[in-house]
Amino acid sequence: MALVACVQRGHDARVPRLALAGVAVSVVAAFGAAAPTVSTLRLPSNTAFYTVEPFGSRLLLSASDTEGNGCAWLVVSSEPLRVRSSFYAKCERPPVAAEPVVPVQFFGRLNQVSVRVARPNRTAGRVSYGPVVMRYQDVSDTKLEWTYGPGTLWVYDVAALDSAGHNPRAELLDISTATGQVVRTVSMPPLTRPLLAADTDGLWIAASPGTGAGTPAPIYHLALGSATPRIVHRGGYATLWLVAAGHGVWADIGTIPPHSSASTPIRQEIWHFDAPYAPAHALASANGLDSSATPILQADSAALWTLSLIPSPRSSYLCTHEQLVRIDARTGRQTVTRTLSFTDNDCLPVQGQAFLNHAFYFLSPYISPTTPTTLYRLGT
Repeated sequence: MALVACVQRGHDARVPRLALAGVAVSVVAAFGAAAPTVSTLRLPSNTAFYTVEPFGSRLLLSASDTEGNGCAWLVVSSEPLRVRSSFYAKCERPPVAAEPVVPVQFFGRLNQVSVRVARPNRTAGRVSYGPVVMRYQDVSDTKLEWTYGPGTLWVYDVAALDSAGHNPRAELLDISTATGQVVRTVSMPPLTRPLLAADTDGLWIAASPGTGAGTPAPIYHLALGSATPRIVHRGGYATLWLVAAGHGVWADIGTIPPHSSASTPIRQEIWHFDAPYAPAHALASANGLDSSATPILQADSAALWTLSLIPSPRSSYLCTHEQLVRIDARTGRQTVTRTLSFTDNDCLPVQGQAFLNHAFYFLSPYISPTTPTTLYRLGT
């Protein structure tokens, strides 16, 4: 196993370390092929980065200040990994974003939150807002959920309030990314902590493991222009992840085997829905996948990519490897293409994934100021 020798150093001049493990990383390729170059960028230690997104030919990283002083955004070149610009501002004033409009949340008295649509600008003081489009009471089960489809920002809350701050109800907003205006408001089935994904045909919304919807768990689809969602599938106890693109969606549906115990592994199966009104069909077993990470679809390709943590044989709470997995979008077949090795440490999931220019990017979790987030680039 060859130790990574070619790295891109960030703010810290020391050899980059995988924050998940706190040790130098080794990498091997599947099938005995030559190990690829792994580039890393150590990120500022006072911020916990949680998303990485394509931003034209570059990457946009978002973070919250660990001392509660606002948020941070970094624009990073993809090759070599290098910070090109950085922005620090109140979280309600995003100076830069990967999309033309973003939902922002203003916290008021008694945990009541007002949601507005913002248009970011490189100068934080020039961020523009639309009117309040939604209100909700912020508790553990009512967090705002949103996703983007072609030309559309979809915003969902399970307990949206009326203008007087009463009568909580599940509500979905269809917002134009061109104008930032609400196109329509749709009453929805109440799903706590759902999964959202959008494609050309509309929005998909599924019961997650945190929803507690019961078995068989539902997956809904709301077509463009439709006034009500419809159930397109029921199965398993929850959908573990959901990815949509073009005219279809991929879902990892988890099933609890009969007569199982707390230690019995959940059965995972990748399903595909070809179109809103086409029957769903199972593609392949996914029992080897880490369900905590949502795969990333490679643009103009029939592949999804994700990371899977491999538990130590000595403890299911400790991990020794992290695998880069390619999922064939047509068959659901999974292939391990890269393996990162490290000493035993807590199995903490990555905080963000992205695919850009034939490379896979991910963020290690923030541990502490001495073990901050690291951005990784893996060639595929």
